Amino acid sequence: MSGSTRAIKLGAALGLSLVIATPLTATAQSFNDNKPISYSVDGATATGYFKVVAETINGIVREAYPGTDATYKPGSPAGGILNMAAGKSDFTFTGGGPEIEHALEAKPPFKESLKGKFSFMMIMHDELVVHALMTKEFSDRAGVKSYDDIVAKKPAFRLGVNTTGNLQSTYGMYLLHFGAYGIGDAELAKWGVTLFRGNTNEGLSQLRDGKLDVLVNGAFLPTADVIDINRGRPLLWVEGNEERMKSAVGKYGYRVVKLAKGAYPFIERDTFMTVNWNAGLAGNHVSEETVYKFLKAITDAKDRVQKVHPSLANFSAETIAKNPTALPLHPGAARFYKEKGVLK
Repeated sequence: MSGSTRAIKLGAALGLSLVIATPLTATAQSFNDNKPISYSVDGATATGYFKVVAETINGIVREAYPGTDATYKPGSPAGGILNMAAGKSDFTFTGGGPEIEHALEAKPPFKESLKGKFSFMMIMHDELVVHALMTKEFSDRAGVKSYDDIVAKKPAFRLGVNTTGNLQSTYGMYLLHFGAYGIGDAELAKWGVTLFRGNTNEGLSQLRDGKLDVLVNGAFLPTADVIDINRGRPLLWVEGNEERMKSAVGKYGYRVVKLAKGAYPFIERDTFMTVNWNAGLAGNHVSEETVYKFLKAITDAKDRVQKVHPSLANFSAETIAKNPTALPLHPGAARFYKEKGVLK
């Protein structure tokens, strides 16, 4: 073992950061070049928010490293993690708290623990506001304005939620909210609640057409479709209980935020709601160089990334390094963040 190798290992054991303090050697080669990299992104639908984000980011990386092969594979959040673990894909930008939990603990749809198969790379955003919407007609008929009211009166209603395969929208949204009261699918069924499952666009369409009484799904605030639906079918916000919600979000590291009166035209008074994050994950088969150079390219172009969507307005090396998951940092990410000085 060379002296430099021993020094690096000793520094790591003592908790010292030698990445910046010591000269780069063959064991810590420089990645500051424009040589191409290759990766695939999995885990989101063929259209919509993540498609736009992924393709824009891929374009930035291709410009930074001419000849880069960066591809986008439509799928689902859980499917993206499965493919990463099997080495069929490299990154996913849609990692949610429930997907990560289920993958690590071998809960459905994962048949075995995928611990050690993938790592944390970055936070994509921490801005997905859970929308709990009900029609004014249902509110007036059932005499409810809040989750507290619904749980107390137990009315039958038609509830729109996301697809079964979307774990973050299922476990991190409607089941999280009702779970704060100790209520799950079985109890809702006893009340006569009927679940209608579909993606976000399908749920909004059903709400517009009067096929739902309540819709619980994620969206960025404000969402133009919600404002438009309210013009033809008056809506109300299902008011949240701050203490209940704070007791429920801890397991995923989600936030509870105060929504001010008027955040939507139909929000009649200040209320509370949960906010979800999505993480960028990398398979452990992906090289340190690929992850490092990927992060370098997009943070060097942070001004362009910030303009892709309002949810990315605060995008920077400092903000994306926050890790709310139980996953370790990918070595390439750890090296990048340490060299940027945002992690010790």
